[in-house]
Amino acid sequence: MRKISMFICLICLVGYVSGQTYLSEDFSAGVMPPTGWSILNQQAQWSVAPSNKAGGTAPEGKFTYVQAVATTRLISPVVNLGSITTVTLMFNFMYDWYANPAPKLGVATRSGVGAWTSVYEITPTANVGPKTQVVTISNADIGPGFQFCFYLDGNFYNLDYVYFDNILLVTPPILDAALASIKLPQYLAVNAPASLTGNVKNMGSTPITSFDVAYSIDGGSPVINSYTGQNLALGESYAFTHDVPLTFTTPGTYKIAVKVQNVNGGVDNNPANDTLSTPLGVVPWIPSKKVFCEEATGTWCGWCVRGVCFMNYMAETYPNTWIGAAVHNADPMVVAAWDAAIPSIIPDFSGYPSGTINRVMNWDPQDFEQGYLEEMQTISPATVEIVNFAWNPATRLVSFDVRSEFITNISHELRFGAVILEDSLYGTGSTWGQANYYAGGANGPMCGFESKPSTIPAADMHYDHVGRAILDGPYGTAGSIPQPVAAGTSHSAHYEYTIPAAWKYEKLHFAGLLMDHTSGVILNANNDIVWVGTSELNNDLRLRVFPNPATDIATVQFTLDKPGVTGIRVYDLPGNCVFTLEPVQYPAGMNKVELNLRKLNPGFYFVEISVNGHSNIHKIAVSR
Repeated sequence: MRKISMFICLICLVGYVSGQTYLSEDFSAGVMPPTGWSILNQQAQWSVAPSNKAGGTAPEGKFTYVQAVATTRLISPVVNLGSITTVTLMFNFMYDWYANPAPKLGVATRSGVGAWTSVYEITPTANVGPKTQVVTISNADIGPGFQFCFYLDGNFYNLDYVYFDNILLVTPPILDAALASIKLPQYLAVNAPASLTGNVKNMGSTPITSFDVAYSIDGGSPVINSYTGQNLALGESYAFTHDVPLTFTTPGTYKIAVKVQNVNGGVDNNPANDTLSTPLGVVPWIPSKKVFCEEATGTWCGWCVRGVCFMNYMAETYPNTWIGAAVHNADPMVVAAWDAAIPSIIPDFSGYPSGTINRVMNWDPQDFEQGYLEEMQTISPATVEIVNFAWNPATRLVSFDVRSEFITNISHELRFGAVILEDSLYGTGSTWGQANYYAGGANGPMCGFESKPSTIPAADMHYDHVGRAILDGPYGTAGSIPQPVAAGTSHSAHYEYTIPAAWKYEKLHFAGLLMDHTSGVILNANNDIVWVGTSELNNDLRLRVFPNPATDIATVQFTLDKPGVTGIRVYDLPGNCVFTLEPVQYPAGMNKVELNLRKLNPGFYFVEISVNGHSNIHKIAVSR
């Protein structure tokens, strides 16, 4: 599957010492063409895409390939350059080549409605970029009626992707180091080190040979790292890693401010782009985590048996921490809303098969394991449980709650979501047969599909991990989690669904999701149905467990109306018994029992008090 994307940006006039920005465009309005811009030819092929292939930030503009030989131009607004004689155009781009002869990619200028003059042009014979391109313009078009354009000229079928980002029309300052990006984990455990990385970019005319990167925590003293021996020309970047990791001994939310300074031993001419900041949540312990994978597939897609192969591999290899959903397209298993959302759910969607793990990035199915391992290293700010589950075979109504315990403050919008998956799904008719491009072995081995025919009959295909329903839509349940969320609080959302008669209940799986609606990623997921339900609220023993959270020892306090035989058990979130005190006779009145929790990992647990077969339950957190 092919597309061509373009990212461009329009801000406003900004004055620099020794420099001037005349035009930039970031497509944040989601409009193609951007306000003031125009498109010549193939306008229907241009759109806005949520990708960052050129090395900038999403979104980007997108021009989709088409079977046509022509010239298309994305034309800037008229820019009044006054009496200057030279201007610099800077942009990031990535050209994903498909075949020769590939279309030319270029930049052209004009004055008024005059003829276009090319000032930059390439004819790729392979992929180009991502890179930063700097074009110095000093022709006769410069003046009050100046315009420039990006053009593609040739056979549009012979390219896959072209992306543009960070387009700036400027007269550069003499000295300008920009802190282009910084990267830290979103959540970090107490006492765990985190490395600060990022990019410094030269936005001035003078080469940059040295600079410092300093970070501060909540406005505290800066921690400085010096970088020397560079030679960054205009538009070039340096990827840095700060020598001093960040470490926190106390849970909480911290503001990390990062600054590039001491550029070439002095002060640069544009302080406006020197600083970036980001929040960082430090958690007291790390909740259990599962990852959620969505794979774009279809019975018509011959390459999609690769998805069948690797989805099964992941489910078999990581059964306790992997949840896979095969989202079908244009076949009998399609879920229309889910299918329609796939191009935006999977970042940089590249067609079928492809997938995403926790909606963080695009992965080919054969690389799912790498993506899974990366996501398992990230920390979730909350647990996810499926509780209060009920199934009525007569009405076929299923109901459950998705619940989370939050261990850090969160100010942006979060949402719950829920999906229903089905295994061993099959049908009759040609649309249930699976196309197979691995037949005959010419494309290599693929889980035995190389020995099957090019169209596998429906009778020989059972489909697993099939996405059957996505409740309340692909982007979660609006308003299901209050904003902001306070550490130590619990929230839940209720879901109900009537299972169609054709679905096999015993083959269904139910998954709950915790979504970051601001970033679009999935923070945590679970498909275990916790046996703890409404009995947790039935606390007629006046049960208390303290301190909560506990470290090594917790005290269980309960009151009996009369003497009784009482047992105590501790369960983890999936319902595994991890601690037992055998039943003994306790007297009437208040009783206290100490629990030794030293061998338990940090996390949430349920303490169950059982008296004569009747149970009360209390939840506690173990934190160290």
